[in-house]
Amino acid sequence: MSTNTATNWLKPRLAKLWQGLREWCGDAAYEKYTQCAARQGSEPPLTAAEFYVEQMNRKYSRPNRCC
Repeated sequence: MSTNTATNWLKPRLAKLWQGLREWCGDAAYEKYTQCAARQGSEPPLTAAEFYVEQMNRKYSRPNRCC
């Protein structure tokens, strides 16, 4: 297998793996939000900073019953 063929084979797989990792850890959440907001089009989407604050509020406003 030549180097060019190996690169052409490996690049899309690494890109898909990277995207999956970003989605798993939540790093791609804002991009998904903006895509969804663009489809709905009812109101302007939040900025990245506003989205982050909203996510933190949603995460930490629930009761935590760990103890």
